[in-house]
Amino acid sequence: MGAITIAKLTEAVIRAGANDKSFQRGRELYRGGAVSNAAIQGRTLSGECEGNESPFYKVRAELDDGGIRSASCTCLYDFGGYCKHIVALLLAYAQKPKQFTVRREPAELLAGLTREQLLALVTKLLREQPDLYEWVETALTLPAASVKGKSKTAKRKQMDTAVYRRRVRAIMHSLDHMRMSEAYWHVGGLTGELDGVRRSAIEFLDAGDAESALQILLTLIQESHDGFDYIDDSNGELGDFLSGVGETLAEVILSLDLNEEEREDLASDLDELHDKLGDYGVEGLSVAIAAAEHGWDEAPREKSAGRAVEEDEDESEWDDELGFEDDDFGQFGASWSHDTPEQALTRAKLNVLERQGRTDDYLVLCVKEGEHLRYALKLCDLSRVSEAVSHGLKHLTVADEALLLSQHLRELGQLGEAIKVGERGLKLAGRKAALGEWLGPVEEAQGRGPQALEAWRAAFSERPSLATYQTIKRLAGSRWGRLKSEVMASLEKFYDKQPLAEVLLFEKEWDAAIKVADQKGAYHTVVETVAEALVPHRPEWVIRASIKQAEDLIVQTKSNLYPAAADWLKRAKAAYTKSGRTSEWQKYLQQLKEQYKRRPALQAQLARL
Repeated sequence: MGAITIAKLTEAVIRAGANDKSFQRGRELYRGGAVSNAAIQGRTLSGECEGNESPFYKVRAELDDGGIRSASCTCLYDFGGYCKHIVALLLAYAQKPKQFTVRREPAELLAGLTREQLLALVTKLLREQPDLYEWVETALTLPAASVKGKSKTAKRKQMDTAVYRRRVRAIMHSLDHMRMSEAYWHVGGLTGELDGVRRSAIEFLDAGDAESALQILLTLIQESHDGFDYIDDSNGELGDFLSGVGETLAEVILSLDLNEEEREDLASDLDELHDKLGDYGVEGLSVAIAAAEHGWDEAPREKSAGRAVEEDEDESEWDDELGFEDDDFGQFGASWSHDTPEQALTRAKLNVLERQGRTDDYLVLCVKEGEHLRYALKLCDLSRVSEAVSHGLKHLTVADEALLLSQHLRELGQLGEAIKVGERGLKLAGRKAALGEWLGPVEEAQGRGPQALEAWRAAFSERPSLATYQTIKRLAGSRWGRLKSEVMASLEKFYDKQPLAEVLLFEKEWDAAIKVADQKGAYHTVVETVAEALVPHRPEWVIRASIKQAEDLIVQTKSNLYPAAADWLKRAKAAYTKSGRTSEWQKYLQQLKEQYKRRPALQAQLARL
């Protein structure tokens, strides 16, 4: 196996992709040994991480020369950035890469086997793992590479959808053996398997067989609907997935050569499916219906439903209110978003044109529909970089679009142009944390300290952390005295008080940190952070705070809370010892044992103190 170069992972790189809470909790999981079965295959990390609601979650991360290309986890986290389980896996690799089992690529692993040996191996696998049968059966229906690019006017054939019907049914019922409370946490994995069926349809579409792709997607939607009642989709994962299938279906329909009668029949069938799925809150088939009704003709535009956002309103505040983060949306839209069906249909048309290599038509449609980011990215791919940069500087309107164009330019080796677009992005609307965190290190590496400082300040105002604070302080140099008050004012306004507490502790402002921890409704991790740091400096306060936290947990009479209560009592013990009051601690501990002598689970925890 040839050598594969992977950029060295650092805590700073990992932290940049996660919010502070996820990073801190992920670090705790890593330090607690929660990651198991860690392996690396090529550039892909995989492993299992302990979970709160499930014994473990499956985690994957793909690396490249630039660091972390993508990461996924089977947990339900959906609040922007990496979840704590992803953070734990990445930290495990960053700190101890040699502990990851090296797995050979499948082709290399199987290369030396004869046809008979491969047949025997697959036969044994299917007998011992019958759940794989439907997956293999559907994989065998996929188009051969030789049919790619066949004419869209080729004779349409009726494929056997029974294979896909069985596959989807098996997936939809794969959680039947679980208790409802357990199955809830595995819906994400279920939708991941359903997405494999969707990708099968895309393989047919890429091979020029849009008719087969259509039949697969219709089967997927119908069977998913029929199995919906068996799934607890309280978190909306299955509904969001099926909404996303609607856009893929629109691409397929636009790739078909349908006459008017066929389009009307298809639109009618889709209307019926849309009505059925509407009972479950799935609205994503609207774009597919529009594709069937209007094809490549321009559809009449309607005003989008829902709350209108005034032009001068701060969109980031509205996103904050709803709990959205930058990373909730994909590069060209997600399975659900603020987009109208018209915008989704435009995306589908652009995807079809790109797939078919109709570059001129693609660029014309981008300009007509205001898809300026895609226009600029396509110009880059056509080696028309100067035009792409000029267009981006003039027409991009939000920071995350500037970030995507900057990253693409950097991949093309156009670092100077990437920086130019990134700096422009800091002046655009929208959230700028991700752009600032990307641009800051790039500017500093080029020796552009003031520009790096500006980028990090933009990131800090939206996603503050101790690490970013320290970076800003270092870059400010002699200007720090003037900037500190502005930075702290921004930090004090932030809703999450964890970074504020960490910064105050870093600056040794003990009493100010205590004031933050004593605020009404302060999150327990804030109190914990302050208490851990102040044992040597404010032991009296640590004793009071720790005992309060412990007793608040104990009175709930839930045995699963007793270990956390014991942790708080350990802090109280350390503070008593630091202040030379060991006898008082022993007396208090004895009182607890006597007061709760009828709680054996708690007594077991107290005995360890």
